[in-house]
Amino acid sequence: MPARDDYFMRQIQQVAAALRRLLSQVDDGAPSDGVLRDAGAAIGELLGTQRSMLEMLDAKSAAALVGDAEKLELWIGLLKLQAKIAEPNKAAKFLARANALAEAAPVKP
Repeated sequence: MPARDDYFMRQIQQVAAALRRLLSQVDDGAPSDGVLRDAGAAIGELLGTQRSMLEMLDAKSAAALVGDAEKLELWIGLLKLQAKIAEPNKAAKFLARANALAEAAPVKP
C-alpha cells in the first residue's frame, strides 16, 4: 500500500477514535464547550486544508469532493455530535448540514 494510502487510513482511524472518545465524554457529562472545540478540531484534522472550502460548498458538491465514504461518514458523525450538544440555533445548523451531507452522499453512510 502506498505511503499516501497509509497516511489517509491512519488519519481516518485517528478521527474515528476521537469521535468515539468524544461520544463517551458526552455520555459521561463532559462540558459541552470542550467537546465542541475538540469536535471542531477533529473535523479540521479530517478535512485538512480543504475544510473552509468544503464548509462553504453545498452539500452535494462537498460530499462529492470528500470522495471517501468513511471520511464523509466521520464528518457527518462529528456534525451530529456537535448538534447533540450545541445551543439550539447552532445545533439546528449542525444537524441540517449533517443530514444534507448524508442525503447527498454518493454512497449512503
